[in-house]
Amino acid sequence: MNNPHGITAENLLRTLPVGIGWDETIQALAASIAEVLARRPEEISRLLIYSNIDHLDEELLDILAYDFKVDWWDGDYSLEEKRRTLKDSWRVHRMLGTKAAVETAISAIYPKSAVKEWFEYGGRPYYFKLEINATGSNGDLDKQRRVLQRLNYYKNLRSHLDSVDYTIDLPPATLYLGGAVGTLTEFGTPEQPNTYDFRQSLHIGGTAGMHTQTSSPEAPYKPDFESTLHVGGNAGIHAVHTIPQNPPPFSIQRNGSVCTIIMNPPEGS
Repeated sequence: MNNPHGITAENLLRTLPVGIGWDETIQALAASIAEVLARRPEEISRLLIYSNIDHLDEELLDILAYDFKVDWWDGDYSLEEKRRTLKDSWRVHRMLGTKAAVETAISAIYPKSAVKEWFEYGGRPYYFKLEINATGSNGDLDKQRRVLQRLNYYKNLRSHLDSVDYTIDLPPATLYLGGAVGTLTEFGTPEQPNTYDFRQSLHIGGTAGMHTQTSSPEAPYKPDFESTLHVGGNAGIHAVHTIPQNPPPFSIQRNGSVCTIIMNPPEGS
């Protein structure tokens, strides 16, 4: 079924003026032109420039940047950077020479960047500072240099760049203490005679293949374990507990869920 409002050869031929429609030569020429136009409707959508920037190819973006005098354009920008630069170019042109123009143009390449005027950071009059968020830019120094070179196209002529601060947003980091298979964890106590007061629980453990060693001082002293010393884990645990050389009358050792009471006979018995 023919679309009465679509761009088809039949609809185009209906627009042929009656005064020349009787001529067979004109009819043949009109029919051939209508066939060509009917096959190229997708090219018509390319005339929708601003609303269609996110779908334009890179070659056309370069042409439009030249036509619209985007003097700070860089042919080496990525496709997404070119699209953002072209989108913002009309706004930059309206605000040339202002802080907003600089921030808009820079943010097309380095989003979340900002401009600090001299009175905002105690600098010299008519100077400004750039705070550029370079997250995801891979530290391309040549690209940074090219962006700064194009600064003169949209900044105030009497203003001068004082400095540039680059920042990179890092993802949250997690510190892991311990490990899995093959981890070696050792907790030793000094050999000097001291009194130790463990008022909190010390947990030593891990997963398969862990070697855990807890040693006591060799010098005679009486440790005061007011809480619990836990040494344990899953399969493959190797736990070593050293008894002081001069043991008290009795001592208690805990290994995982096992409690062992060692009775020491008096000296000379």
